[in-house]
Amino acid sequence: MKNLAIASLSFLLAVLCASCAHDASIPKVDRSPNLDLSPIAKRFGVPRCKVSVPLTQEQVLLAAKRQGDPYTEKRPEWATIKREAKPGDQLRQVICLTTGPQGYAAGDVFYGLFRRGKMVAEMHTIIIN
Repeated sequence: MKNLAIASLSFLLAVLCASCAHDASIPKVDRSPNLDLSPIAKRFGVPRCKVSVPLTQEQVLLAAKRQGDPYTEKRPEWATIKREAKPGDQLRQVICLTTGPQGYAAGDVFYGLFRRGKMVAEMHTIIIN
């Protein structure tokens, strides 16, 4: 009976993880090597950071709202991103996570404005542990 309960719980967890992994509001990770993220990782004290594929302003606003930031458009950081944006710049979600002292994820997930491979502005929405 105990094994059945564990198996059922494991199956439920796998289904939940699979549904989250395919959520269209979660930006896909960009695996191309054209961005040097080591200065960002060093700044946040994590081994490495990842970035999403380029996003539109609408995608950033929608994702931030779904992540619990309902007033993104009113934030000073968003105004800075909009003011600083130039043709050819890219908005990306930046994920800088590591394992915290108790074994849980810790770090920062935010949006950055990138120009010629360097981050020129940022807006933080999620700080983990």
